[in-house]
Amino acid sequence: MRHLLYLICGFLFCSSAIAQTLPQPVMAFPFQISLLTPDSVAVQSETVLGKGKITVLAFWLSTCLPCRVELAAYTAKYAEWQRQADFQLVAISIDFPERFSQMAKMAQSSAWAFPAYWDQERAFRNILPGELNGLPQVFLFDKKGQLVWQHRRYVTGDEAELFAQIMALQSAKP
Repeated sequence: MRHLLYLICGFLFCSSAIAQTLPQPVMAFPFQISLLTPDSVAVQSETVLGKGKITVLAFWLSTCLPCRVELAAYTAKYAEWQRQADFQLVAISIDFPERFSQMAKMAQSSAWAFPAYWDQERAFRNILPGELNGLPQVFLFDKKGQLVWQHRRYVTGDEAELFAQIMALQSAKP
């Protein structure tokens, strides 16, 4: 009986190890994901996220207090950052459908200095590392659309680290 248990456990372990090593489908930047503006206008990610520019994707939820604090910190620094570096910052909500109206109100009333969208199908979870667990999450892409840096959660001061990463990319030789 013990040998049968070892055999079953070994099979399950090997099966899960194989499943984890199989390549996952990867969608290339700027992706092909349907987004919705806070005004309910449908757009495609490839029209919003252009290659050839450093891009920051900041993922958030309307119920996430650290997300709101992070986006407010970005707003406070954004104009200064834009004078120093050529990049785009896009806030993308992964709220569930029943929270869309709250997300839209928050995005409209917050006066963020950058555009906000809703990933209505939560598709980014399937293509970015970590499945967007632990919000807020920030992903930094270089001018070629390669993911070069990511950060999970937020504490005051993290925005300085993000901008340092942007500046490093800005000064990097092509």
